[in-house]
Amino acid sequence: MSGDVLHVCQMTVGKVVIFYTVADYLVFFTLFCTLAEQMGIQVLALCPMFDHIHHTSIAPNNTSFVNFQKRYSQIFAFLWNSQRKRKGPLFFHNYNSSTKVGNKSIRTTLAYNYNNCVERKLADRAETYRWNFLPYASNQWPFSEPIGKSVSAALQKAMKEVQYLHEQGKFLNYAIINRVTKKLTITERQQFIDYVIGLWNVIDYNKAISYYGDLNTMIRAFHDNTGGEYEIREDWDPYSDTVYADCTHILIKERLVDSIYDIPMLPMEKKKQLYKILKQRTAARPKQLRKYLHIPTQESTD
Repeated sequence: MSGDVLHVCQMTVGKVVIFYTVADYLVFFTLFCTLAEQMGIQVLALCPMFDHIHHTSIAPNNTSFVNFQKRYSQIFAFLWNSQRKRKGPLFFHNYNSSTKVGNKSIRTTLAYNYNNCVERKLADRAETYRWNFLPYASNQWPFSEPIGKSVSAALQKAMKEVQYLHEQGKFLNYAIINRVTKKLTITERQQFIDYVIGLWNVIDYNKAISYYGDLNTMIRAFHDNTGGEYEIREDWDPYSDTVYADCTHILIKERLVDSIYDIPMLPMEKKKQLYKILKQRTAARPKQLRKYLHIPTQESTD
């Protein structure tokens, strides 16, 4: 397996939603990148979706790859659970993986990884979606204004703190993110997100691009072919994942929950109340609402 390109699709237990907030994404991303760098994993693509994770990577050997999967899964589950006062596994112990041989197979898999957001109707083009990290292949500030000389004390302090943690080979946790962003404006929060992603990003875009020739050719290829995965079974859902963001927006705007982090551990009766509200107010399907609210399939929603 040494030097092989592997595609991983990692599902959550119960196929529930786990990425609700920007902090969820940043904690996962900085952890994933920190461990990848420390353990010699070459990452070609990474795309955390609401209820599962895709990545295409190259490991020095099978043991390193298995250990990498185990470590980031366990640590992220611990951090995610701690933030929500929850216990129990977050991911299935066994993850789906497939070895890709030959440039055509690798290109198909890269397109599939980066276009997951397009397939789930979260973006029109892969290069416009923040959380597949493709926009950062050519732009350090794709979703904000570059940070210039005139920077607020709050943003300067936030940048300095996370830079120190990165230099120490550490990743971000929820407490750090919530604390350093507390006094930032909306504009500054976008700058902070771009700064953090740029700081920790270990995705080897050049390696991915090498299978196409140049970045523009790769992106055009993604437009023409969304790719595919023929060796890993993944549930296909024709409905848009945008409904999850719609649900979060309603819950926060109308203060139907104290915190979006509370959702997994809400009493079942409260979840059922929210289910009925969100069913009326959004285009979410029953299956999607169950995943979003962490309602088991055997539990009645009547």
